Amino acid sequence: RDGKWREYLTALLAEFKPTANETVQATIEWLEKAANDELEQLADHLLAQNFTQVESDKAIFIWAALSVYWLQLAQQLPRGTQIESAEGLQFCPVCHSAPVASVIQFGSSQGLRYVHCSLCETEWNMVRAQCTNCGHSKELDYWAIDDDNAPVKAESCGDCHSYLKVVYQEKDPYVEPVADDLASLFLDIEMGEKNLSRSGLNPFIFPAE
Repeated sequence: RDGKWREYLTALLAEFKPTANETVQATIEWLEKAANDELEQLADHLLAQNFTQVESDKAIFIWAALSVYWLQLAQQLPRGTQIESAEGLQFCPVCHSAPVASVIQFGSSQGLRYVHCSLCETEWNMVRAQCTNCGHSKELDYWAIDDDNAPVKAESCGDCHSYLKVVYQEKDPYVEPVADDLASLFLDIEMGEKNLSRSGLNPFIFPAE
């Protein structure tokens, strides 16, 4: 990992600082004064999913800067790159991070499912009739808060007892994986009551919280 990501962190902090409230100002000032080694250690913890080691107010800024860094790296890859193996697709094939949700697309790729990375924003294709976490296909269920036409659902697996949100562009062309996953927290609560574990990661709500 190049230290360039810390330059992005500095730029993000400068952008938010003028309009931040007192609490956020304190976080920004802490990050501005932190040593490079300390920032790198916090980044290591986040990327290793050791979320309890990083306070949530600092984690959101550090992850945002890392995301900008990895997004630019991912964009240097050739478009339409083919995945050589179907193994390990529960993680991003580019940066190996957890997904935030999957997207059922419309338009020229109508009906295809693409899993959306929580770090580098890469989307990779996975067959719809299988669990995004374990790959099994026998015990898949779909859950929604409102009705069957909801643009956001939870796909649960009876084999690994996990779930991941699914967003449907055909039902809402403006649906967005990160934002709409965040906006459907009541669905996460319902999944928790069913003793199902979330297999994805939303960078605005780390599991430690």
